[in-house]
Amino acid sequence: MAKSGKLERIYQDLEQRIRTGFYTQGERLPTEVNLCAEFAVSRPTLSRALTRLREQGFISSTQGSGHYVTFASEPRPAALEEPLALGILSPRMEANESGFLFEQIFKSIATLSQSFNFDLVWNGVMTLGAGATRQAIISKIDNVIERYLRSSVKGVFFIPIEFHPFAAGINQLILSKLDRYGIGVVLLDSDVACWPARSRWDLIGIDNVAAGMEVTRHLLHQQPRRIDFLCERFSANTVSMRLMGYRLALLEAGLTPNAAWEHEGELNDMPFVVQLLNNGAQDIVCANDFTAMKLLAVCAQQGVKVNVVGFDDNEYSALLGIPLTTYKQPFSDIARNAVLTMLNRLQFPQDSARHLTSPGELIVRASCGTRLPA
Repeated sequence: MAKSGKLERIYQDLEQRIRTGFYTQGERLPTEVNLCAEFAVSRPTLSRALTRLREQGFISSTQGSGHYVTFASEPRPAALEEPLALGILSPRMEANESGFLFEQIFKSIATLSQSFNFDLVWNGVMTLGAGATRQAIISKIDNVIERYLRSSVKGVFFIPIEFHPFAAGINQLILSKLDRYGIGVVLLDSDVACWPARSRWDLIGIDNVAAGMEVTRHLLHQQPRRIDFLCERFSANTVSMRLMGYRLALLEAGLTPNAAWEHEGELNDMPFVVQLLNNGAQDIVCANDFTAMKLLAVCAQQGVKVNVVGFDDNEYSALLGIPLTTYKQPFSDIARNAVLTMLNRLQFPQDSARHLTSPGELIVRASCGTRLPA
């Protein structure tokens, strides 16, 4: 599956470059040696991607000379000859680990601005405050959208709001406004539709179901036993996918998922945490690093030892008193897919929505051992 994923990523990346005119008709592609180095893949994998491009009529190949673009991209509007203005909407309810995660993705997007001829309008991650009302959130975001309109922003990378009871409605309102103003949208990390449904917007991120399976398998360590799942209220739709991956890993190990092992609550609510631990939770998949860090802090205060894994690999994960095992997001891959998808969306607005995922990496640290069942 990993090889298949790499093959698909290379094909889509090169196809987008050709479609958007990054490689123009008649131009020779970089050498296979250079492409292998860029994509960090073997020669056979790259050859299969090039063969597929050739079969689809995007390139022709001449032995000893190289690969040449045969596809004629649609003429770019004159306005696009100047750098595109692209914006970012990242409203977060609290200053937590998601801010770090998205800042890393945005920085990776910014590094691509010269190669793909765009300017990134970015005022950092917007923290709204945990107690912000629906109207206050909308008002603040309206101000950002108006500023983007004045700056002639053509497309926005949008990370949906989470951790708010009215998040779903607010996200839809934001998207409706962007749509009304003719601003292209690419969603990052999470969809606005509840999984397994999909919205009509492009979505770039990781395969959260596969990630949930991988971290749960690591905790199981080939020894079927109780594993718990912990998330906070009003979490993003990605958490539902990670929960499904967790359940699938239990089924794979011959265990029946148990509702009593799945917990949703506030980590600042001490009775909730105490009940979680008193009910026998010892091996816990946390929905993200921030939740895992909160849990480890409470356990340290209570003198309780648990095995914990998280997601995202934020900047503090390796610096905790007990370094955190976590699933690292591939920032550069996500950024590249986001930019290529945005360029395609602006040039071909009628194309079907795309959902591109990149494989992450499990980073094993001291927060989970290999405890065997009693």
